Amino acid sequence: MAELFTVINTFTLKDPARAEEFEARFLSHVEWMRAQDGFDSHQAVRLTERPEVYVNIGRWRSPQDFKQVLGSQVFQEHAKEFHQLVDVVAAPSLNVLRSGDKAASTPVVVVESVETSDEPETFEKAWSGYLDELAAQDGFRHAELSRSLVRPGAYTFASWWTEGQAYRTARAAVPAPAPGQADEAAHVTAA
Repeated sequence: MAELFTVINTFTLKDPARAEEFEARFLSHVEWMRAQDGFDSHQAVRLTERPEVYVNIGRWRSPQDFKQVLGSQVFQEHAKEFHQLVDVVAAPSLNVLRSGDKAASTPVVVVESVETSDEPETFEKAWSGYLDELAAQDGFRHAELSRSLVRPGAYTFASWWTEGQAYRTARAAVPAPAPGQADEAAHVTAA
């Protein structure tokens, strides 16, 4: 698997009543991003239990490709607009595990934040086994694990499912190797 530079952005609405405005601006921004050199793919989801929170997983072929886009005037203008509507937490990461088929139309995404003091090789090996077990469960579509490049020991595990109950059943049958915060979400956009 080619390791992709992944940026995991968490957007929290300052005013939940402006969700529609944020989504329209974000979708316009996504169209622009798709046309940029080095762009690979992205998935944006809105958390089910906390609908004021969106998570965008953007994948780039290299950190340099993303940095070039990040420094552009258009990106800076979009960022300025977003900061009026949302608080942003960015987590540049390296995609270290992927499994399953493309899941752009899958209705449920689970985003898990996990922290560990284990060495990356040990932690990622354990999660690779976990991912293999999840892939055998009913309703599994796709999953990926990304390691933060700025917070040692911090990972994001995203998994795509045919429905929320399929995830909950699988998780009860196959416990994760490390505890974390798991949030169910629904797609806003994907490419």
